Amino acid sequence: MRNRIWLFGASAISLALYASAASAQESSQSSSSAVPAPLPADSADIVVTAQRRSERLQDVPLAVTALSGADLARNHINDASRLQYLTPGLTWGQQGADSFPAIRGVRTQLVSAQSDPVIGFYLDGIYQSRTQQQSIPIFDVSRIEVQRGPQGTLYGRNTFGGNISVITQEPTNSFEGGLNAMVGNYDARQFDGFLNIPASDTLQFRVAGYHSEHSGYVSSTTNPDIKLNDENQTVVRASAKWTPTAELEILVHGALWDRNDAGAGAYGYKTVGTLINPTTGARSITGLPYAVNPSVHNGSAFFNGVDIGVPVTGDAYHIQADYQPTQKLHERYISGQLSYDLGAVVAKAITGYNSFRSKRSGDLDQTSVVFPAAGVTSSFAGSGLQQPDTRDNSFSQELQLSSNSKSSPLQWIVGGYYFHDMVDELYSQVYTAPTATALGTRSRTLIDTKAYAAYGQATYAVIPDTLRIIGGVRYSDETKNYTITNFTAPPGTFNFATQTAARASGEAKYNKVTWRAGAELNLTRNNMLYATVSTGFESGGINNNSSNALIPQSYAPQTVTAYEVGSKNLFDAGHVSVNISAFYNKYKNLQITILDPSTNLSYYASAGAARSYGAEFEVKTMLYQGLHVDLTAALLDAEFTSYTRPNPFGNTTLVNLSGKDVPMSPTFKGTASAYYDIDLGNAGRLTPHVDVLYSSSYYSTDYNTVLDRQKAYGVVDLSLRYTSKPGSYYIEGFVNNIGNYAVIYSATLGSSARVQESYGPPRVFGVRVGGKF
Repeated sequence: MRNRIWLFGASAISLALYASAASAQESSQSSSSAVPAPLPADSADIVVTAQRRSERLQDVPLAVTALSGADLARNHINDASRLQYLTPGLTWGQQGADSFPAIRGVRTQLVSAQSDPVIGFYLDGIYQSRTQQQSIPIFDVSRIEVQRGPQGTLYGRNTFGGNISVITQEPTNSFEGGLNAMVGNYDARQFDGFLNIPASDTLQFRVAGYHSEHSGYVSSTTNPDIKLNDENQTVVRASAKWTPTAELEILVHGALWDRNDAGAGAYGYKTVGTLINPTTGARSITGLPYAVNPSVHNGSAFFNGVDIGVPVTGDAYHIQADYQPTQKLHERYISGQLSYDLGAVVAKAITGYNSFRSKRSGDLDQTSVVFPAAGVTSSFAGSGLQQPDTRDNSFSQELQLSSNSKSSPLQWIVGGYYFHDMVDELYSQVYTAPTATALGTRSRTLIDTKAYAAYGQATYAVIPDTLRIIGGVRYSDETKNYTITNFTAPPGTFNFATQTAARASGEAKYNKVTWRAGAELNLTRNNMLYATVSTGFESGGINNNSSNALIPQSYAPQTVTAYEVGSKNLFDAGHVSVNISAFYNKYKNLQITILDPSTNLSYYASAGAARSYGAEFEVKTMLYQGLHVDLTAALLDAEFTSYTRPNPFGNTTLVNLSGKDVPMSPTFKGTASAYYDIDLGNAGRLTPHVDVLYSSSYYSTDYNTVLDRQKAYGVVDLSLRYTSKPGSYYIEGFVNNIGNYAVIYSATLGSSARVQESYGPPRVFGVRVGGKF
């Protein structure tokens, strides 16, 4: 099956490149300088800043998907998880408050205070350093850019797999406003709106707000009052734009974000089972799957005389926990951009400050069993809870100079960057069973990161309007100072203050040179070929070794070298765009979680290597008035090439995972989005809309077991919208995930090699209304 998919993909690439060259030759013979009619306002031909300067999307020699505000509203993209419906090669995952995006064989795995994201997330040009920040609601947005592949030159550290950049709406010169409302199943209510106020020709203000809530779609069979995956969050954002002169522009954003609900547990909400050797009853990585929780032994599930654990249900949206999780997210941020046109160059300063807190809790054993402390083989001495509490304060300052002459053969940008990130995380485990004798444990991690970088990138037109060469380089230097302290507390209490156990402190230093080189060939104004080689890295991190000298103090950065060729094309007077890319990536020093049952140690390490190759396609069409069909497809082969680690199932000392698939990397993923504006004359407009996402199977953990395998699936969303003749209001009915398919959003190995998973939303439906003035 995989070979047939790749044969189809290779044929498609060949045909697309042939069509690009043939169309380009035909266009150049007719008129090499002809410019087609403009695309529709919400098409692919929009202005982006993927290379840190404003450019037409079709002129950017890298794989980037740009979604306009109209695209986002039409496809109901209220958070980053739904970007996978319109972006080739993006697979989304979620684990409680943590986001787990995956691109081109780079998947998010480490989410603690000691680690950093592998897919960069930027909000109005400001880097967000915690994976929990990627779940912020998306509303009143100008556009979103998803860059695939490492962005190590212009963005630097922690853009190992790519970037997601959200650009909110700027204030405008018009007095205007809008309001949207939604009601749906699971008691869903959602509201968002904006008000734009021009104080003068040079000063404008904009205020936007968002609120959403719904009840939980995951419940406990033990206690129906326990709910997970609910929502209750509010965001308020204010912006100001001041242009006192034609050369000077100052733009400021500030926002408040609060979320207070149950969330989905601290780290995966459901145990689905473990692997058991059917001969011995012991856990084994080569064993058979059994739907039990192996962390809890109460005499209810025996196999060949061995108590293998407590049975669990197979339903993705029901659990057996007896603890109500909690989740509180709290963020305050302000950012500003100052741009000054000096004539030959443009100077820009980008400043940002974030204050963020994420406090969560979950059922430690993920069952309702209250088991005794004595006479029981278990990692836990009774039922309990886990509670990560993370505070993060970050400041960033970037200065840029860029060329400002459109006619010059040399276009360039240089810059300097400073980032200061202070993380304070408490991770606690408390055992609450009445008979528990084990002490509660708490680890406090303080990490103070200071990162500096200098970068530059240029393109030079060897043949004007036809052939350009590309070169860029970045030097990054960072220091992480850390203090890690472990505490204990009496069973069932949070009295950690008087029970200091151990402390470790020190610093880790990293520096790296990343670069980009390539060429761009413009066959015509609307047909471009490009080829690039680039590098990137993910920052190294710190381990909690305060109580065990066997754990390494820190782990090294992971690195990538990426090769990419692509083609960007506009056809049919701009009514069809076809963008394709093919890539090959080599990854080294992959950062992983080590679970060593022989020493009962858990820590992070740099180990192993991987490679990925594939192709991605984006097609946007408006073949005739009113009908829009957008298609994406991604082919991917990603596997570990060198990877040996301790075996968490315990049946062998080590396990070799070389040749295993990189998690969250389907061989094929495709999407289709189609809508048709039916003109009703003076009565308005009726728009049916369908979104389809299909994915081949993939694994969700490094071990590639049957328990973490996501089968091939398809998700279909439908909607029907009526819009008034002047477009001042609309009403829409919708249903998402009409087939009610439970998709694995993340999987991890917990205590006693239990496989814990989180799932995407079930079927949701409702009605939306909105208007603007």
